[in-house]
Amino acid sequence: MSDGGAGPAELDLRQDSLGYAIKRAQVRTYEVLFATLGPDAISPARMTALSIIGAQPGINQSALAEQLRVTRPSMVKVIDSLEGLGLVERRAIPGDRRSYSLALTEQGRRELRDMHEKTRQYEARIAERLTAQERALLISLLEKVAVSAVPPSAPELAAGKAEDQGP
Repeated sequence: MSDGGAGPAELDLRQDSLGYAIKRAQVRTYEVLFATLGPDAISPARMTALSIIGAQPGINQSALAEQLRVTRPSMVKVIDSLEGLGLVERRAIPGDRRSYSLALTEQGRRELRDMHEKTRQYEARIAERLTAQERALLISLLEKVAVSAVPPSAPELAAGKAEDQGP
């Protein structure tokens, strides 16, 4: 069976792949993150949620889900987990029986302060080969990728499949 003359380099999907480079960096930085935080640390998603709640006391679950770009049912699971760990509490919003504001507990504040110190150590480790300017540039470039890499909607995907099938 012929491969059409393609050489090994042409068949390597990793070569010159931004997506692969980003994923590889994510895997390595997560290894450092988990080593820094320890085996009992909450997940990065829960850390981010806890951080947002700490920075925006009283935020409701819907607004938090929107900021994290997750579904409301997924957000309920995250908050249930944080609440079960004693880090967050739901508070009734006067005049709104369907929504709750979110607040850190005292234990949640202590945990967040501890995570803040550990993430400073983590950030120093993952950037140790970068200058301050390279680090700032990398963050800026990754932000550009993050905002431009919006997944296509279902109708766009369907249109793309129709185009692939031809007339």
